[in-house]
Amino acid sequence: MITMDNDEEIKAAARDWLLRMSLESPTELERAQCAAWCAEDPRHAAAYRRFESIWQDAATLEELKPLATLPLGRDPWWRRVRASLVVHPLRWAASASLTAAITGIGLWFLLTPAYYATGIAEVRDIHLSDGSEVTLGARSSLAVAFRLHERRVALTSGIAFFSVTKNPSRPFIVLVGDKEVRVVGTKFEIRRDSAGMRVSVVQGTVEVMQVPERARETAREAPRSVRLAARVTQPATATIPNGAPIAPTLLTPTESPEERILTAGQQVTTALDGVIPDPQGMPHGEPAAWRHGRQVYVDTPLKDIIADANRYSREPIEIADEGVANVRVSVTYPSDRIEEMLSALSRSLSLKVERPEAGGIVLKARGPSD
Repeated sequence: MITMDNDEEIKAAARDWLLRMSLESPTELERAQCAAWCAEDPRHAAAYRRFESIWQDAATLEELKPLATLPLGRDPWWRRVRASLVVHPLRWAASASLTAAITGIGLWFLLTPAYYATGIAEVRDIHLSDGSEVTLGARSSLAVAFRLHERRVALTSGIAFFSVTKNPSRPFIVLVGDKEVRVVGTKFEIRRDSAGMRVSVVQGTVEVMQVPERARETAREAPRSVRLAARVTQPATATIPNGAPIAPTLLTPTESPEERILTAGQQVTTALDGVIPDPQGMPHGEPAAWRHGRQVYVDTPLKDIIADANRYSREPIEIADEGVANVRVSVTYPSDRIEEMLSALSRSLSLKVERPEAGGIVLKARGPSD
């Protein structure tokens, strides 16, 4: 049986994690620790979600500001207030105290973002106050800070798919490192990892640009120096049960280094603090298939495939050889069948799958004697 003390301890811990994630500019390690705490026990995740739901709902208070400009009723406001004080003095006092408390709490919430995080193999749908929806991938995190004239979020780690409700007077902005992804209403995916980010557009138009200096300071994200892996021309192909091999797609160029306009069927991959390259054509296949429990890759470096697999595997997977890490592969498999994916890749790419006594899984190239 769950005791009241345990309940209260979980609530206190959930509140503390939410405040740390939202107010203290957390490090990647702290974000990972928060996600791990949520994944430890369903009660942890439930408590965290209750607090962040209150946090996010408070952001809608700002949208009520235009009500202050509505015309008054027939009687002057002071006459209605005086009558109310005479007839219901205690009710007025209680209402005024409640209003002041709600306003104070609401303003405090409005100045800080709501924070969302997922654990291993957890994919979560988030319904935002403007009607937009975000599907947050496994081991990912997102901060949401809506304002009256814009909708701003930050993808702090992992992967997310956005279905944005159209509102031309209130753009939807996603911060990723020193890049800004700006839309009015569309559907797109963003992946972020230590090597950079990738934006893939499924519907509508998306603008990717450098973050203005002032907005970059507001986001409080330290820039990182990264280097993208060189492209290898010939991909290997592997097939998983219930999946099929997919042929790679040719890439196409466009315009200027400071910003890029992407339309449906295009994607762009860039370092977090680097120049934005030309958009490319998206690979054929189901866009953002991970939302439906499948992983689909076309002409993708093996290290990227394994990085995604680690979002679903409770045993860390490593690649021992740099040459193997950069081999490009086309493969599709169910998200919950990591072992079968590794077996298929080991056969197709002549890899050894080792399991050290210390734990984990290591992929190595087979030698002549293997």
